Amino acid sequence: MAGKGCRVVLMDASEGMLNVASKRIEKEGLQDRVTIRKGDMTATSCASESFDLILCEHALFLLDNPDTALAEFMRVLKKGGRLVVSVHNRYVQVLCRLETPKIEDMDNALKVLLGQKLDSMTQDGRVNIHTYTPDEFRTLLERNGFLVEKMVGKGMSMPIRISKDLFAKKDYSEELFGRILEFEFALCERQDALALAGHLQAIARKP
Repeated sequence: MAGKGCRVVLMDASEGMLNVASKRIEKEGLQDRVTIRKGDMTATSCASESFDLILCEHALFLLDNPDTALAEFMRVLKKGGRLVVSVHNRYVQVLCRLETPKIEDMDNALKVLLGQKLDSMTQDGRVNIHTYTPDEFRTLLERNGFLVEKMVGKGMSMPIRISKDLFAKKDYSEELFGRILEFEFALCERQDALALAGHLQAIARKP
């Protein structure tokens, strides 16, 4: 976005991630367009109505109370500004549990499927995530005052690639990669296929 001329404020709670970003910004020569801040997305200390766009990618699912972040996004967005935000899809998260099924995996999968949003992303259980169905994600945004303009799926072929042990493969040919991408684009905007997506992404507007 900065490379296209936008002024960007980059915020993260991790000093390490900000250091990586700083090196990338310097390498790209974008220091005059990007401001780096260490901070908490639930309390940014930014002025109200100061942003045209907020991108919250791969972060909201970590919060026990996502409403706090969404309320803050609503506060700092300008009227008519947009939020692009993603979450983990509960249905595919459950399917991941069945890759090498054991009794405990089946029990956990059923608990998550039947409404327990919390699941573990790591084997040791140190990183917990909150999962959402497409309807729950839309409701979450709408109850915080956002108008959902579009919802798309990311990773539409993920369940198939998991079941065929293709998910972690790095040796796709360029032709095969192109076909997978073509498949993804053919499905990602179909509302009746959102439950297949590994992640759900919404574009929502502040009225």
